[in-house]
Amino acid sequence: MIHLRACLLAVLGLMLATTVGSQGVLDTLFEKLRTATDPSAVQALEEGIWEQWTMAPDPAQRQLMARGIAEMSQQELQSAVVTFTRLIDIAPELSEAWNKRATVHWLMGNFPASIADICETVKREPRHFGAYSGLGMIRAQMGEHARAAAAFELAKKWNPHIVGIDAEIERQKAEAGGVVSDDPLGCGQRTAGR
Repeated sequence: MIHLRACLLAVLGLMLATTVGSQGVLDTLFEKLRTATDPSAVQALEEGIWEQWTMAPDPAQRQLMARGIAEMSQQELQSAVVTFTRLIDIAPELSEAWNKRATVHWLMGNFPASIADICETVKREPRHFGAYSGLGMIRAQMGEHARAAAAFELAKKWNPHIVGIDAEIERQKAEAGGVVSDDPLGCGQRTAGR
């Protein structure tokens, strides 16, 4: 229990760190996530990573991120696309702006646009297990099982605690029948995040 409390306090401290050191914070959170065994610690670490990804460096960017997230939760999907596009236009380096827009495109059934935004996400943050998981789901729905397995494997690489990921990887590999793609993710990045 003491170890869990220390871990949770460390995560809280990291989450309160300034965005100037956010890359170092993310590095630490990912290292702790890789070796965590306690479910509460895993959850706190995952939340800390998502918090860092969502954190934008200036107030105008934070306002757009919050607005887009609110629009998503209210199912105002067209508005959310516009909001996240504005955020991407002013801060194209923010991986989570791309990932959020990818999610909105996915919710709207626009798989090509979602995949394009996921590819942009992982160019900026090659450890984005959420983006890889989403890409795996899309590729599976499209019947691209080898690419789905590759995406799920990358999600697992960066977050080994995703529930059901091993079974999903095996299922996609079986569906692929031994086929391996030259461009595993379909992002034009032969080794994205590997």
